[in-house]
Amino acid sequence: MKKNSIKEDNLTQAIPEYPVKFWEIILIIMGALGLVGSAIIGLGSKVIKNMFTPTRAEAIAKSLFDYQIPGNAQGIVGVNFGAKKIAIINSQKNPPDITLFVSKAPIEQIKEEDSLNLDITLQEIYQGSFIATSTKIENQELCGKSVPVSIQAGKHLLGEASQPIDGIRYMAKITDNGVERKVNIITNGKNAQEKAAKVFHSLECRFES
Repeated sequence: MKKNSIKEDNLTQAIPEYPVKFWEIILIIMGALGLVGSAIIGLGSKVIKNMFTPTRAEAIAKSLFDYQIPGNAQGIVGVNFGAKKIAIINSQKNPPDITLFVSKAPIEQIKEEDSLNLDITLQEIYQGSFIATSTKIENQELCGKSVPVSIQAGKHLLGEASQPIDGIRYMAKITDNGVERKVNIITNGKNAQEKAAKVFHSLECRFES
């Protein structure tokens, strides 16, 4: 009995105590990769460590788009598995006044529920909630193509304890050769509209040669 107790204690100590939402993300990733059972624990820990490395998140973002964020910015989270890539970059203000989400995935993969859940979960946690009070659609240029851009005004909520801040959100996507790229920009505070437009117009697709 003592031996079994020691083994159980060692197993408990070997599992990192990540917040519940971290494990929610890992379960979604494992589902998308088709991994089950003990693979979730071993590979999950490694995935978490890599996901939250700022330089890696920035490298993933820059592999999808050239972008410019006024002031200093830092990679928050980056995911790269198979043909799917996701990155979130925030300004270094506290709280951030600019947050940029970019992703790339084959259209067929986007249809999978786990892939869609991962996008939504990461945006909710690391970009915050956005409650739109008005929406307009404008055709604007993205990566050399005219695409419909959803421009929303509303309230930006960063974390459960924060107060809503007036904000702007730009959402757009572009498809090329069976691959879809998505952009979600949220800005808040003074000159939010100007900041969102500046980041959006700085975007240029990076296509693999």
